[in-house]
Amino acid sequence: MAGQHREGDSGGNPRQRRPRIEWFEAALAYRRWHTIAEASRRLNVSQDLLSERIRLLEEWFGHELFERSQPHLRLTPRLTGHGERHLAYMQQIVAAFDDLLTTLATPVPRGQLVVALPESLATGLLAEVRAAMHARGILPPGGWRFFTARSAVVRNEVINRRAALGLLIERDPYTDRELAVEPIARSPMCLFTRPDHPFIGRAEPVSIDELRGEVIVLDKDQSTYRAIFEGLLRRANIPIQRRDAFSNIEAVKSSVQAGPGLAMLPYFAIAHDVAEGRLAIIALEEEPIYVQILLAHHPDNRLDQPALRELSNEFRRRALLLPQPEGEMALR
Repeated sequence: MAGQHREGDSGGNPRQRRPRIEWFEAALAYRRWHTIAEASRRLNVSQDLLSERIRLLEEWFGHELFERSQPHLRLTPRLTGHGERHLAYMQQIVAAFDDLLTTLATPVPRGQLVVALPESLATGLLAEVRAAMHARGILPPGGWRFFTARSAVVRNEVINRRAALGLLIERDPYTDRELAVEPIARSPMCLFTRPDHPFIGRAEPVSIDELRGEVIVLDKDQSTYRAIFEGLLRRANIPIQRRDAFSNIEAVKSSVQAGPGLAMLPYFAIAHDVAEGRLAIIALEEEPIYVQILLAHHPDNRLDQPALRELSNEFRRRALLLPQPEGEMALR
């Protein structure tokens, strides 16, 4: 209505403002319940406001998400091609926000210690550390809570003191101005593929330039491993023409094993698969690239609680036992 401030009005390019979670909820509700009336009732908003939120979301995307009926061009719940393309992302955004609200509404038990770490450390290092702590009966009053996330998210959780301890995986060398970090292990990044790939078993190392035309299999966006691999290719001016990306490293390894493709992960993440003959490391001409595993905590949160101190010591001990490649198979 004239004279009223419309939700999302800010002027300028629509992409210069961030979309609101309510816009995504409105679009998904309309798609699910098929009518503006029912969708607005489910979300407890007016029909005009629900329609406005869908309009703002379409404006932000720069495309119509829903088809229009003829001849009056009224909104229909049928998605356009652009709507179908973005549907999974919209669903993930709303689901992640719902998960966040659930987490915020769940109180952390008194005395519970939260530890955050990357997924690639959860299946090996964490499993052994956790088993050792339980075997020794070392438990905080509220128990442990372990969760996995990208290193950047782990770092943010520790900075904001939502996690008492974090494990980071960063390119070596690494310094941090906001956290107290301690390197506890170092591992080379390895390019790997199927054992029957022509690169395997060659007498001479493979040059980066020979990767042109290969299918590149990548980890999730903004991961340390992906950034290292993409940076290596970018510096060599190798365009990635065929690539597949996955949300976790187990999917990366399984996809490479099934073929086609090459991927790059730290040695400790693929050592068991290499030993079992499911994957094979490609010997490269380039100098080694290493990642560090670091223990991280907030400078004001000293590791003086007995359980936390023992957990840190166990991580240090177990990190020293992580597998290392023989000779110079990895990125020599």
